[in-house]
Amino acid sequence: MSSDSEAATLRYTSAPTRREAILRRIEQHGYVAATDLVTELGVSPNTVRRDLRRLAGDGLIRAVRGGATAAEAAAPPFADRSEQAAGAKRAIAAAAVRHVEPGTAVALDSGTTTLEIAKLLPADAGLTVITHSLPAIAALAPRADVTLIGVGGQYGRETRSFGGPETLAALEHLSVRTLFLAATALDGSGVYGATPYEAETKRRLIAIARRTVVVGDARKFALSAPIRVCGWDAVECLVTDAVPAGFAGARVEIAS
Repeated sequence: MSSDSEAATLRYTSAPTRREAILRRIEQHGYVAATDLVTELGVSPNTVRRDLRRLAGDGLIRAVRGGATAAEAAAPPFADRSEQAAGAKRAIAAAAVRHVEPGTAVALDSGTTTLEIAKLLPADAGLTVITHSLPAIAALAPRADVTLIGVGGQYGRETRSFGGPETLAALEHLSVRTLFLAATALDGSGVYGATPYEAETKRRLIAIARRTVVVGDARKFALSAPIRVCGWDAVECLVTDAVPAGFAGARVEIAS
């Protein structure tokens, strides 16, 4: 064993030091896999599980299957969000579907506006749709003209979507022409999500897409969220019903 490896092993034999390292990793990346911690900390799986249980019990993290995420508050329940600005969301969806190219693969992020897009996807266009949103899957499942790829993982009841390491792993091997990306909040510097867990899924979707179209109603500019998903340089355009005065973050299409 090298001196560097010995130093790392000695460093993490202390439980408080290990837990500090785990918290730093989650703060940086939003999610940490238990298997990665075993390797990085040089301890047993049982030790990692005990550390994660302790941190979760202290309210510092949220334990999920296969690892842990930060303990930020989740987004409001899906049903509540569906009722907010419903008319604007339908108008935005109608404008957004004009970006769908026949015969291509489309990804739908989890969200109430992207659900409206799922309902409006053109018929007999030879589309393949990839999504981790359970409501979008339910809306598209009866359609014989759509090739539907549902991406599973750990189910989140409040967002009605799947996430976690299984979701990220499945998305890694896919590719799409157009991603319709939802947001918890928007501002001049980019797109924001409610939790690191959610943000990591959004980033993976961006990575597999040739272009990203953000969809969100004007209320999102008045909301805040803790995790920056991406800057406007990663986005082809924003489809919305209105933007604040002076907004210059991205090319904007106003739905009416």
